[in-house]
Amino acid sequence: MAKKLDQILVVDIESTCWQGNPPAGQENEIIEIGICPIDIATGDRLEKESILVKPERSQVSQFCTNLTTLTQAQVNLGISFESACSILKKKYLSKDRVWASYGDYDRKQFEKQCQSRHISYPFGTRHIQQIAGI
Repeated sequence: MAKKLDQILVVDIESTCWQGNPPAGQENEIIEIGICPIDIATGDRLEKESILVKPERSQVSQFCTNLTTLTQAQVNLGISFESACSILKKKYLSKDRVWASYGDYDRKQFEKQCQSRHISYPFGTRHIQQIAGI
């Protein structure tokens, strides 16, 4: 499939987190994927979507709720990480578009979680990383 240069997909994730190290047997997992396609020609936001993801290997801590506003009850209503990646690929054509995130955490977390679950990475290789202060 040809690369699409019509949009940049701006992605912002939230992950399970703790004050300090994760509890035994738990790991950071994506619990929300925010996505906002930007039309390259006009600079307009085309839509905004929040995809809640149900964690499989962790629980939402009180620290995490304070930071993200997301609760365990909310993310329990989410979809699987695999289904969320499928939405990115099918609805947003994420494999064929440039995507951007604030810093590099989002890209690294997607890579780590896809690898640990043997799920196809939902993005192509073209990633724009916004650096703090710029």
